[in-house]
Amino acid sequence: MMRSYNRFAMDETIEAKIDGKAAAVSLYNLSSGGCMIEVGSDGAPAGTEVDLVLPKGVTTSGTVVWRIEKNAGIKFAVPLHTSVVEQLGYSQDEEFDRDDPRDRFGIPLVDRLHMAAGRLD
Repeated sequence: MMRSYNRFAMDETIEAKIDGKAAAVSLYNLSSGGCMIEVGSDGAPAGTEVDLVLPKGVTTSGTVVWRIEKNAGIKFAVPLHTSVVEQLGYSQDEEFDRDDPRDRFGIPLVDRLHMAAGRLD
């Protein structure tokens, strides 16, 4: 299954409200449909509501759809227009997904590939 939107690499600290509580989070990738943030080890389980202030003051909200350790995948309630994502400094030509293998649910495969290395079963 292909993703609906391309993801673009980012590495910025942004403001967020996670379940109504203010926090500073690291934004690691962004697409029109969502993003990945680092939220810390406690709180923000799947289903948690999140409000984000992206670079250049762009605001959006969404829901946590997956968690792996400190990272959370956010699905935006309303997708960002492609031109908004491009205005944040990223273009459609970037090939970030090539280095970010994920399963059909958007969960990174890197840990699974390392765990499976050398197994015979």
